[in-house]
Order: sequence, then C-alpha cells, then structure tokens
Amino acid sequence: MLFPEGFGEYPGHPAHGGHARFFDLSAAGAIVRVPIPELENHCVLDSPDGLLLLQRDGDTAVRLLHPFTGDLAELPSIRSLAKQLSPLENLPGNGSDLVRVLVRKVCAAVNVTATGVVSVMLALERFGRVAFASAGDDEWTISSWKVRGLYRTLGYQGKLYTVKRERELTHISLITLPLPPHEGEVSLPELPPPKTVATCSSEHIFLPSLVELDSAIMLVGYNNSSCSCILVLKLADLVVGRIVPVASIGDHVIFAGARSLCVSSSWLPSIGSNSVIFFHAGYGHLMQYHLVTGAWSTASDGYLMPSTQTRPCGLIHHIFTCCDRQFWNKGFLFYNASRVPEWQGTQAWRIGAQN
Repeated sequence: MLFPEGFGEYPGHPAHGGHARFFDLSAAGAIVRVPIPELENHCVLDSPDGLLLLQRDGDTAVRLLHPFTGDLAELPSIRSLAKQLSPLENLPGNGSDLVRVLVRKVCAAVNVTATGVVSVMLALERFGRVAFASAGDDEWTISSWKVRGLYRTLGYQGKLYTVKRERELTHISLITLPLPPHEGEVSLPELPPPKTVATCSSEHIFLPSLVELDSAIMLVGYNNSSCSCILVLKLADLVVGRIVPVASIGDHVIFAGARSLCVSSSWLPSIGSNSVIFFHAGYGHLMQYHLVTGAWSTASDGYLMPSTQTRPCGLIHHIFTCCDRQFWNKGFLFYNASRVPEWQGTQAWRIGAQN
C-alpha cells in the first residue's frame, strides 16, 4: 500500500525526490522507498491489488502502474469518460469539468487474463455507475444501469463487491466484467448488472463495510442500530444462509471505513490483535473494539479536529488515512473534515479546471 506521508506531502511532492514509500499490510517490516518518476506529473486515483491507478496531468490519461517493476498499462482518459457520462447524467453543456471532479472518487478492480489482457473496472460512486476498459481501448464502456451502494465498494480479484441496505435487508452484490466477444463480433459487450450473492437482515449487521482477510471477504459492522458492539461476518457463510459472528480474526487489526483494510497486528503492538479500528464522529476519536473481550477504548491519543493534523502523529493515523482515498492521495492525514481536501500541486489539472 502507498504510504500516506501527510502534512501536505502528496504523492510526487518535490520533497520526495521522485520517490514514494510503500508498506506491507500483511506483516510489519521495512517501509520500502521506491523511485516512481511518473508521480511528477500524475495523481493517484486508487491502489487496486497494490498497483497504482494514475491519471496523467494535461491529457488526463489513465494508467495502471506496477510500482516495483515499472510496467504500465495504458487506459482511456478521464476526459473521454467525462464526455461519455455527461449525456447519460443530463449535465448542463458537456459537463466535462464537473464530471472530471466527481469521477476521481473511484474504487478500481483489475483483471488480467491468461493471455495477459489487462482490464480495469471503476465504481463511480457519485453516479452509481460502473465503467470498464482494457489496455489499449480508446474509450470506456459505461454501465447502462445505475445502482446505489457504491460508497463502500471492495475491489477483489478483478471483481467489485458492493453492500447496500434496502428497507430492513442488507444486500451484498457482485459486479463482474462481461464475457469477451465471440470471434467475429464487433459490438461492445454490455456490463452485466450487479448480481446479489447474499442477503441478511439489517438486524444481524448494521452499516457494514467489506474487507478482505486471508483471501476471504468479510463484513464488519455494528450489531444493530444501538451500535453497542461490532461484528465480523464471513461472506461465504452469508451466501449459504448461515449467520455466525467470527470469534477471532487472529493476529490482525481491521481498519473500517469507506475502504476497509486488514493489517497485521505486528505493525501496531499497542493495539494488539483481534481489534477493529474506526472513526467515531460523535467522540471525534479513532476508537478500538476488541472482538474477544467486547471492550471499547480510544485507539490513539488526541481528538481529530476538523482541520489538518499536526505533528507528531502515530502510525495508526497514517494507516487509517488509507481508508479514505480522498485524504490518502492528497497528502493529508485523515481528519474530521466538513470539506474534502484538494490536491496541493498542479490543481488546474486535478480539479477539472482545464477543458
């Protein structure tokens, strides 16, 4: 995972000398500093499967970078995606400036076929749509359908998983790439609509997020609307109609947010294993819940003020920042914000000011 430096030092900041730091979520160890010259004129949109989904300044080209090998896959631009979305969303004029701002809050999933074809799906939260393209394509293919619940989307093994509440039920759905066209077909494939893979009562789990743990997908959320304790459920159990809270997550800590992460507890000896960390807006703190004892405690010192964090900050703040892409990619540590922070460098290209 790309390490969020914070304090205004966005990826590609001149102080980094063309390098970026990465850390392994699965086991504590050295934080690796890697040369990534692309960050000088690219911004980071997401980090699916440890890769970097980049947007190039100027032409808004989307590129998928392997940070350790330097391999690049070229994808259609954000500008082309904006032009395609504008008529679908009935935006005034061509709406391209507005769309280029909104599409930057994305969750990506990457699929690589046996023949080496790289495809990327983007969950466009603000529009309730999904777009996909393969390396070398001229434009994105956008879903004809819309769906709620893309806020807490999980990209996993080339697929997108979504969770949403409708009335008193929680639905977990799967979005997959279309099958490749048959030989001789020239029409673009249509993105299949989301397929519900599991449903449970919202009384069993409330406001859940999706997280990957040891190659299994979990739901982490409150026990009910009282929010008195936190539960972890296995998606595989829900698929077969079994609702059994996970008693232990082993030597792991779950950071629950819009993008939930599972981290080795060896990174955080002061927290310990079998814990869930989340931001409690009411208390203004990062809170910790221990799954075995059911005990609540503050996960870090200090109230998260509605402004940028000041030094010093603990590692827990850096890791929790990864749960919110809108802080993680802009050089700020997570704080209790009423407004989303903006990029501090080359803003003209990164907030949609250019045509």
